[in-house]
Amino acid sequence: MGSYDEWSGKFPFVAENTDVLMDYKGCFTTKRAFFEHYLPSDSDWIDTNPETNPLVKKIRDVEKKGMIMEHILICREAELRGKGRRGPFPKDSRILYKKDVDDLRKLFRDAYAKGLLLHDNYKLIQLVTHASFFSDDPKAREIIMKMDGVAYESHQFNRHWPFETGWTCPKELVRGAKWTLAHGKEYIFYYGPFIYKQSKGYYDFVERDWLYKFWKAGLPKHNPHMHYYLNAFPFGSGSNRPVGPESDPHSYLGMMKWLIKEIKYK
Repeated sequence: MGSYDEWSGKFPFVAENTDVLMDYKGCFTTKRAFFEHYLPSDSDWIDTNPETNPLVKKIRDVEKKGMIMEHILICREAELRGKGRRGPFPKDSRILYKKDVDDLRKLFRDAYAKGLLLHDNYKLIQLVTHASFFSDDPKAREIIMKMDGVAYESHQFNRHWPFETGWTCPKELVRGAKWTLAHGKEYIFYYGPFIYKQSKGYYDFVERDWLYKFWKAGLPKHNPHMHYYLNAFPFGSGSNRPVGPESDPHSYLGMMKWLIKEIKYK
């Protein structure tokens, strides 16, 4: 697969036009960052001590690098991990409790007061499992309204594959995204990891094809509060997809270049 460092200085378009990054800075010009955060599975509730809370430490690490904390994609992950406290909704156990959100907001204020963080609040983006449950259930809606937005993951493997019978129903995806945007929140379509040539069912530009189908179904494309984040984790056959160059449309940098042009310049 290679690394971005190997292509440093050789992907000018992507380096200049990428808006938000996770972990890696390199030659990208943006200073905006995001990360995923899963509530600890060894206790029912979060640690409200800003001196010891792991989320505060993660934000500090980002800010020490001179980056700006843009989005925190957050959830309870007990269902996947097999331990810990699940969220309040069996249909989507990733969704936080009201207490979680209240504790996190206070944690930010306390950490800021102690000089640990640069700001007294940060954007909490609920990472969901189900594409529309959060917008359909009245109690789930109450929690989402206390947060800053929603992020939905769409993989090209496990239960998400194949497109026609996979987990992501386009109508539900569109309904959830439009509800989120209509209520003044931010929506992140968190796309990937991706398959590559070694996977059964792969065809050229399958990653583009899925997006074209979602857009045709009505997934917002150019709304200023609609974000497209790529998850390039090298899962399975995706580890064989090259990182660059950006001139190679099959590479990860080439994929980013294509998506940036679709979102920003069409």
